[in-house]
Amino acid sequence: MTVVEAYLLAGMACRELGDQRAANQAAERALALAEADRLVLPFAMTGSRELPTNLSRHEIAAELPVSVNTVGTHIRSIYARLPVSDRSSAVQRARELRLLAAAR
Repeated sequence: MTVVEAYLLAGMACRELGDQRAANQAAERALALAEADRLVLPFAMTGSRELPTNLSRHEIAAELPVSVNTVGTHIRSIYARLPVSDRSSAVQRARELRLLAAAR
């Protein structure tokens, strides 16, 4: 998990320094390393949980910073694991499984 955190922090630093390409590469590397073990905690610890949930794929890509294709791949993976076919159903199922907080 520490390697994933290191890549996330490096990506955030690169983004703050204006190097979007390096930030994207670091974030994509973190996602690739985390996926095998289904790690979520490093992303939550770096502030990802504070992102609004109604962002488009392009907005998510800009916020994380990863490519739109990476966002799409991870969204499809989430849908498959829950198993659902759209964002509303994914949120509902994640709440049922207590992966997300209940609606306010």
